[in-house]
Amino acid sequence: MSRLSEILFSPETETGFRLRKGLLLGLWGVAFILLYVIDYSFDNWQTDIPRLLLPLVALAMVDLLLLAGEPLQHPRSGSSRHASFFQSQFPRIYIQEQYNLPATEARQRWLSILRQWKDETHPNHSYYATSLRRRYECRAVYYLQWLSIRTFLLSVLALAVLACLTWWGDLDLPRSYSLQSPGLTAARIAFPLLLLGLYLYVRVNNRPDQDNPTGVWLRWKEINDRLKAWWDRNEGASVRR
Repeated sequence: MSRLSEILFSPETETGFRLRKGLLLGLWGVAFILLYVIDYSFDNWQTDIPRLLLPLVALAMVDLLLLAGEPLQHPRSGSSRHASFFQSQFPRIYIQEQYNLPATEARQRWLSILRQWKDETHPNHSYYATSLRRRYECRAVYYLQWLSIRTFLLSVLALAVLACLTWWGDLDLPRSYSLQSPGLTAARIAFPLLLLGLYLYVRVNNRPDQDNPTGVWLRWKEINDRLKAWWDRNEGASVRR
């Protein structure tokens, strides 16, 4: 999974992460529209391709405007196992619990260190860069699972609607709104199956288990364990005085 991780899961900046997420939503959205919503034939590539880019851009904008939050750090549902694991690894939580500090003080102490490490000339900048990259990887995997399972369910629903329209032949609908075309029907069935396979593959290889994490969640734990160890060696003694 290392190659796939490099392509999709390792953006270096917030802008890069959002662009990849928006592009993914746009591509899957366009595929869904072409398969289940409209009958779009490519007769003139010079005019058809630009028109096809419009829904892709629109879906990417929906992503930027409506899905731009951080569900791992600020989950809408308190029961998210991904968010629970993600937050449990924060060094500031460890500092607060292990050194009996108020939450605000632990957070301020840790943020002051990160601000120093953010400087590319700082000796510990690699800690900061790796932590940031791992954070993006976790968010990318979370969103990939989130988008793939929801697009899968929506595709299955659309396929069921088309099956009902095909069975109810008295409606006299265009051929594209039925399952009478073997090639198009095969693509309509293959699309949700591919989404389901991708969802299961990513989920199996990236488990946010507290005792035995795998994939990006394991790498997130590893970098935070290194940060906690650094704190114990360099700042812990002064706090306990």
